[in-house]
Amino acid sequence: MSYGVPVAPALRVLVVEDESDIREFLLSQLVDNGMKVEGISSGDAMFETIEQFKPDVILMDQMMPGRSGRELIQDLRTNVAYSEIPVMMVTGLDSEGEKVVSFGAGADDYVTKPFSIREVIARIQALVRRSHATHRSQQRNIVVKDLQVDLIAHRVVMNGKEVPLTLTEFKILVELLKQAGQVLSRDRLRERALGNLNVTDRTIDVHMASLRKKLEAMGDAIETVRGVGYRLTP
Repeated sequence: MSYGVPVAPALRVLVVEDESDIREFLLSQLVDNGMKVEGISSGDAMFETIEQFKPDVILMDQMMPGRSGRELIQDLRTNVAYSEIPVMMVTGLDSEGEKVVSFGAGADDYVTKPFSIREVIARIQALVRRSHATHRSQQRNIVVKDLQVDLIAHRVVMNGKEVPLTLTEFKILVELLKQAGQVLSRDRLRERALGNLNVTDRTIDVHMASLRKKLEAMGDAIETVRGVGYRLTP
């Protein structure tokens, strides 16, 4: 196992905004500034989108249909899998009280409408820099044989080809690699990878089967320890 520093990829930004004109404006401007983007109109599909898109930062409106922006942030902060994603509130509510409550709910930054797109972009970059700075003392890249795992960018490369894992599959793989040679219980996977202690054994097994299939030859190194969990023996 060896470590290295990966090349920084384009920033991934998820925009959660119910007003289509504002959402589309943000998306187009962020793309023009070299970022990868995804936009949704409410929090209904937020966790599913995060799972697939793996954003570096989230821009969140406050007043939306269904759950408010602050409620969604609270959901994020109590979910082990997503709790560290930086969130910027972008909202028309400009009172000091709104800002204080939003920061208390877990927002990392707060921008009011109408906004300067240059300021929003600068703040996104600052958020991501601060987020990455917390990881600088930690390992950033894991290499095992032909498998390369970028812990910051959430990228997996096998034999020079990127492997498209979901965020849950990625977290399972990282836990297996960090505990290589040791049995990893399903309870630990529930807590560290899925962020939900109510997930069934069957759900974990389905994620594991998908991970094995995607990793091809390396997937064969993941063995099932009956009645306990899983072990990766590279």
